[in-house]
Amino acid sequence: TKACTEPVEVTRRGAKVLNSSGKSVQISAIRGKKRSFSTHKQLARQSKPLYPCLEMALETVLRRFSLLPGFIQTGNGEPRKAHWLGSQQPATPQEDQKQGRQPDRPPQRPDTRKYRNLASLTLGEVEDVYNHFKHQLVPSPAEAWIAKNYFCQVPLKARGEDRPPVVFGRLKTCYPGDGYVDNIEELEMYFPRRDAAPDLLHVRFDDISLQKGTQSYCVGVKLYVSDEEMADFSRSENIFLEKGFAPLYETGYLDLLEVNEQTHPALPWLYVIGSGWFASIPDSLQGEVGQQLRNLVRWKKTIFNYHPRRYSLQLRSLNEELDFQYGFTEHYLTAPQDTGQALRKVEERFGEMFMRGME
Repeated sequence: TKACTEPVEVTRRGAKVLNSSGKSVQISAIRGKKRSFSTHKQLARQSKPLYPCLEMALETVLRRFSLLPGFIQTGNGEPRKAHWLGSQQPATPQEDQKQGRQPDRPPQRPDTRKYRNLASLTLGEVEDVYNHFKHQLVPSPAEAWIAKNYFCQVPLKARGEDRPPVVFGRLKTCYPGDGYVDNIEELEMYFPRRDAAPDLLHVRFDDISLQKGTQSYCVGVKLYVSDEEMADFSRSENIFLEKGFAPLYETGYLDLLEVNEQTHPALPWLYVIGSGWFASIPDSLQGEVGQQLRNLVRWKKTIFNYHPRRYSLQLRSLNEELDFQYGFTEHYLTAPQDTGQALRKVEERFGEMFMRGME
């Protein structure tokens, strides 16, 4: 038995082999003993009987022409147009490489936007941004201090361009460093938008009007703490200010009891509440104060429970007091164990809210 390597056309009378010279050789069906052929010598013993080279024929009949892309070779040697399933013919690896195709990764449009033109701002936009954040801001300790993460209101020079007289936003960076406006050469400022990430503004020293006052603000964080807990945060107060946050201390609870549906929009967004402060409230009022804390959460205020490790065997956490349980209730409070953790969580949370846009 000899392995067949040429294309075969199978007919009723036998099989016709197309050899390399283009001539056909008729192979008649063999009577008597059944003989078989295989396309591979090592598989000759396992080849199927009757028509010789049948397996090889099925393999070679659909072989593509190397010189005619898009065509296949049929049994009679004539090219025939291939029909592909799908919207287009598959490309070769060389074409994929030339076209830079990456089928496993969808193409991404590069973000070519860098700075928004100051002339494109309107006074109404600036006013909307200020009104959205004004209840969250307190004046910075150093008046008109320009620093990263501070909110700043910077007056602009009047020019031929149609630009607003003032711009307001949160500082991303300033050059050569933090300082008063007289010492700033240029700065980058985030300008918030509705339901979208903020635009980035580029303000140079020549754009700033020095005849009008520059104002700067920190984000206020309401802290309901005991005297001992307030002493903990007082030691870290400068670190809060460096990050653009100003602690607003409160050791009482009467102002919290006065909050209602009409007044809560003017409240801060961020709270740190000490477990020691809650434990100091008289038992007769803890239920009412606890309900007000649940209302703050319902009004989408962010509360962090300051619960130092020294409280582990002494005081219950706010999650226990308010019946919040991770994985079982809709709300659950993050409980930092020191002032550094509290600041990190405050910074992360406000950053998420700010970059999400004005809602």
